[in-house]
Amino acid sequence: MINVDAVLFSHDRSMGAGVVMRDHSGSCIACYGIGVPNVILSELTEAIAIRDLLFALCEGFQEVILGSDCLTVILRINSLSQDRSLCGPVIQDIKQLRASFTSCSIFHVRREQNVAAYLLARSCNQLECRVWRGVSPECIRETICMDIIP
Repeated sequence: MINVDAVLFSHDRSMGAGVVMRDHSGSCIACYGIGVPNVILSELTEAIAIRDLLFALCEGFQEVILGSDCLTVILRINSLSQDRSLCGPVIQDIKQLRASFTSCSIFHVRREQNVAAYLLARSCNQLECRVWRGVSPECIRETICMDIIP
């Protein structure tokens, strides 16, 4: 399961994106966080975060289930029609990227199910890329642990 989320930092016209990859038991496999400059539309931030599905491909995953709490962007991705909004080019990138996987499901999750990705995105207010493998970043460690307690 991959959870993604984005945060818009309107004060400096940038965004943070967080990608949290977990195994079937909920343990963290890898995380990816990035800050992106010159973004001012909240829907575009979410689409850019989902496009970071590329991270899963680079990590060698062929079957993915991705969840995002932005229903409008999920509906656009899963639509058969071409998106002509400002997010359209990013939505098209996601559709093409999805075809690179053996299996790729993209669906809506409630915000309560996306807390770790949100916290990671919120921590990415610096314009840099960070990757964690086999360990969760400090900013989401407690959330990850709470999620996997039976």
